[in-house]
Amino acid sequence: MNMVRLQLIYPEELVKEPILCSVCKNFDVVVNIRTAKVTQDTGMLTVEIDGEEDEIEKVIKFLKDKGVDVQPIEGQIFME
Repeated sequence: MNMVRLQLIYPEELVKEPILCSVCKNFDVVVNIRTAKVTQDTGMLTVEIDGEEDEIEKVIKFLKDKGVDVQPIEGQIFME
């Protein structure tokens, strides 16, 4: 299993979308929300995603395709 820590920035039009719910339902990963700041205009979350490397890559692609700005947090990739 791998774990990656990401910063997710949601634009205004996506703030009300249940995107992380879709991630949990459609991918074999565990999502842990570490911090979140959500307003009417934007959402900024720090999340940890645990899973196999290929599943994590699929999640990142899914998020980017949805319009979420995905930024890896440097030095925070862990492999067991």
